[in-house]
Amino acid sequence: MTSIPEAQTGSGHYAQAAPVKRPAVLLAAIGVAVLAALAAIVDGVLMLTGGKELALDITAKAISEVSGQSVDAVKASGDSLLDIGVAEITDSLNSRGGMALAFGALLLVFGLLMFGASVWSRVLVTLFGLLTAAIGLRIVTDDVTSAIDGLGGAAFAFALIAIVLTWLPANSRYKKARKRL
Repeated sequence: MTSIPEAQTGSGHYAQAAPVKRPAVLLAAIGVAVLAALAAIVDGVLMLTGGKELALDITAKAISEVSGQSVDAVKASGDSLLDIGVAEITDSLNSRGGMALAFGALLLVFGLLMFGASVWSRVLVTLFGLLTAAIGLRIVTDDVTSAIDGLGGAAFAFALIAIVLTWLPANSRYKKARKRL
């Protein structure tokens, strides 16, 4: 159990200092960082688990636009061009999904470690927030399902908001006030 430090009053008596209240912007930063992280994690899982089927749809759509065939006819043909396209797109989706999952997981960990508003945790939230935003933006520019696209956009927006909230002056004041105790 930690005790609250006492401050000496002018009359020689000691009065307990009031506990430092955690600022709402810090709690908001943590909450938004967690939302960004969860969006990226779910996005990564969706890309990793549905990558092959999504890659088949993307490749068949691209080939149908060039060849004039229907998407179903391209899928039914099963030619080598379709197989090569599916393999390439699957690799791309898997790597982006893995990055989204990893960056999201690290943002989640460091976001939750930011309760004390320590500088190292805010720096790491900023770093992994930027990486999460970057992969979210890249996912949004891909030809993916609306769920994956929406989660990528959410991860992008929430990560940027979390970075801004992380560095507001109230968090620095809170950290300094906690240090004095």
